[in-house]
Amino acid sequence: MPEINLAPGAEEAGLPSMMAGIIEANLKNKPERVKDFNALNGNIYIQAEDADVDMTMVFSKGSLTVHSGRVGVPMISIATDSSTLLDLANLNIKFGMPYYFDEMGMGVLKKLLSRKLKLKGLLTHPIALTRFTKIMSVM
Repeated sequence: MPEINLAPGAEEAGLPSMMAGIIEANLKNKPERVKDFNALNGNIYIQAEDADVDMTMVFSKGSLTVHSGRVGVPMISIATDSSTLLDLANLNIKFGMPYYFDEMGMGVLKKLLSRKLKLKGLLTHPIALTRFTKIMSVM
């Protein structure tokens, strides 16, 4: 099982604990996604704007440390509301890729186009974003 840790202070904030738990459960239930987890190397910053909470996931080829707040320079930044973060975790994965052509996927795309979901790194790190989406998805 991959190594997933909460940095000191991160356990006090709900979002870092929740996201670490989602990833850990997904990897346990879908071991085929461990390969994607192990390939991630870099920081992913997430901000839940409505809850005024932010966190950074630091991936290092087979390990993850989840921090409260911003740490380092992220390769991917996601800023949206709490509900949309949960929608991202509910994206379907088909043929090894996130599937955007059902109701949940179309909703995420609409939020991206309307700027309710702000995603930096989409064009510069598309493979990392796809891998992250796969390990986040409970579907």
